[in-house]
Amino acid sequence: MRTLFGIAAIGLSLGLAACSQPTQDKAGADLKAVGSDLSAAAKDVANAPAAKALGSDIKQGAAEAAATTKVAADKATAQIEDSAEKAGDKVKAGAKTAADKTDAALNKARDDAQK
Repeated sequence: MRTLFGIAAIGLSLGLAACSQPTQDKAGADLKAVGSDLSAAAKDVANAPAAKALGSDIKQGAAEAAATTKVAADKATAQIEDSAEKAGDKVKAGAKTAADKTDAALNKARDDAQK
């Protein structure tokens, strides 16, 4: 709305530069009336039941989006925790295997040294 009003004002200003003073005064008064009409129209739109319903719809949509995001975040958190647990189990198993191999190698080296 402001853009339309600004464009109209610029166009009118350029046109007024070539007009007589009485014409410029009348055009200025008309421009003020248009501004007043635009302001009243904007208020009417803001107070219209459809605009209020739109606001309620936007609020409801935002609440639904937040709920969906929370569900997705909870699911992602559960998957990350599960993956971390599995990774931890694999690290433990790998460490046990490495420890068993190290023990076997030390036992063999000890046995070889005692011979």
